Amino acid sequence: MAKPPETKKVAAARLTLARLHAEADALRAELAQLHDDLDKARHDSDVTRANLLRDANENLVIAALQADSVAENALSDLDELTRSSQHDPLTGTPNRSLMLDRLENAINLARRRSTRIAVFFLDLDNFKEINDSRGHAVGDEILKLMANRMAAVLRNSDAVSRHGGDEFLALLTEVSQASDAAMVAGKMLSAIAAPAPIGEFLVTISASIGIALYPEDGTDAATLIARADAAMYRIKRSGGGNFAFHQTEPPA
Repeated sequence: MAKPPETKKVAAARLTLARLHAEADALRAELAQLHDDLDKARHDSDVTRANLLRDANENLVIAALQADSVAENALSDLDELTRSSQHDPLTGTPNRSLMLDRLENAINLARRRSTRIAVFFLDLDNFKEINDSRGHAVGDEILKLMANRMAAVLRNSDAVSRHGGDEFLALLTEVSQASDAAMVAGKMLSAIAAPAPIGEFLVTISASIGIALYPEDGTDAATLIARADAAMYRIKRSGGGNFAFHQTEPPA
């Protein structure tokens, strides 16, 4: 799957950083030449010329240090801009493009190692009603809290991302058997269902989770997501607050 094109801001930041590095390199080259001229002037006993070169040398040292500082700041800004462009601005989780990239990498790794991975498609139950009755500010706080609760259940090698609205994707890498995914889904539902103090409100919410396994349910990202989504809707139609595998009887 092709990687998403860089945003205009990231591309512009990269050009600026390249220009700053070039300017710093030019200053260093000029500084090296001045060092050579200064040594020659000292050797020739040209005191006046040596003093002038020494002053110019000091100015160039300051300019080179400033150029390095500006370049370092630009690099830091570029790193932050790149990070922010790959994450959901509300929850801080990987955005859809980054999650798809991670899922593709996990599939490729699982294929080489002949292991399983699991994809969760999660949707908060009755979130629209809460959002409409409590307000969007409360809804946003719920989304942030739920994202944190989901992430806390997962291992460092796993990932959760906001797929859109109140929908989330979770990726479990190297799942040895389907029961491992079921155990994580149960823990995730329990974490989500814990009462959530949001401002002056105490909110209780549930979720529906659909699970698709690689390679049993699909061998590419789009198929796994679609089948996890379909399993999630089966649970939601039956009342929510539970999980289901794409296959009625998940493999052992």
